[in-house]
Amino acid sequence: MQTLYIIKIESKYFKKILRYHLQIKKVKKKKEVYYIYLDKNNYEKIKKLTKIYNLELVGYKGLYSYLNNFKKNKIIFIMFLLGLSLIIFLSNLILEIEIKTNDLELKNLVFKELSSYNLKKYQFVKSYQEKEKIKKEILENNKDKLEWLEITRIGSKYVINLEKRILSPKEEDLKPRDVVALKNAIILKIDATTGSIVKKLNDYVKKGDVIVSGNIIHNEEVVDQVVAKATIYGETWYNVHVSYPVAYYEKTYTGKTSNRITLTLNNKEIDFFNKKYQQEDILETKLIYHKFLPFKLSYIKAREIKLEDNILTNEEAIIKAMDVAKENILKTLPEDSKILDQKKLKIVLNNSTIDIDVFFKVYENITAYQDIILKEKEDQ
Repeated sequence: MQTLYIIKIESKYFKKILRYHLQIKKVKKKKEVYYIYLDKNNYEKIKKLTKIYNLELVGYKGLYSYLNNFKKNKIIFIMFLLGLSLIIFLSNLILEIEIKTNDLELKNLVFKELSSYNLKKYQFVKSYQEKEKIKKEILENNKDKLEWLEITRIGSKYVINLEKRILSPKEEDLKPRDVVALKNAIILKIDATTGSIVKKLNDYVKKGDVIVSGNIIHNEEVVDQVVAKATIYGETWYNVHVSYPVAYYEKTYTGKTSNRITLTLNNKEIDFFNKKYQQEDILETKLIYHKFLPFKLSYIKAREIKLEDNILTNEEAIIKAMDVAKENILKTLPEDSKILDQKKLKIVLNNSTIDIDVFFKVYENITAYQDIILKEKEDQ
């Protein structure tokens, strides 16, 4: 890249300079001043005339200009490079390990396992492949204690989510038991494999009532006690209260998306490459971040949205509220449950909301177990 010298010259001297047959690359005029761009050879020709024609070298264009700027601001550049190096170093250092469990014994076990792989504080972060290998080997080495383990990196912190393995008791270790009602219900289905059925379909049972007994009775005497096995389904009942807004915002996506780099400094954001949408949903990936650093660099994926005001009629609000009530009750039920019937009990219309109480009749699993007292065998 050729270096050009930028010379400032007053208008009254400009024509006089042209007599020296200079090869001028570019000319700019601002008011009564000219700026001429010369290569090194032509600059050397008029260098001696600087005082005569009041010439002033005001800058450079090209490679030399970058070198010159670097020389002038080398301290700033060096500090920037040192700061960037520190950021990269801190961003790749583990400063915290958080193991999410209240089981102290399990937490200590996982902490020791992670430490044995050098995944601990003040060590460098692991690659994705290393992290997956560590996770796999820890699970393999603790099959009887861990059901699931996930290692997630958040900046310079590792968050360990896990699930304890709960071993089902062996069949021979189970004590004799009854199958009882988990809650008040009307029995709709009994699927029993062992034990004596003591209730019938459509019987009403209270919580704890025996449905399938582990006592085997003959001639009104208990002749044996077994582990009762059965699955019971019943009709149960729920009341759900919902308060639903009559006026609300509705969010829709326009289909427009953009990606940008965002520098956050003192709670102010500077966006590069693309600007923000007026209304948007974002997915943020932190590129450089640490709680001790005064700034954050992020990669943002943005989707433009539109928020529109909606005002519902009473009938529309009731339908929406009923849908929400249904969603709420289904969240609390086992997967094999289903709603048999629903009914509005009470509706209160307010200025901004509608309050509604909904009664649900539900088909669900009501199976529970209860140990029975062992019958002492009489001496023969």
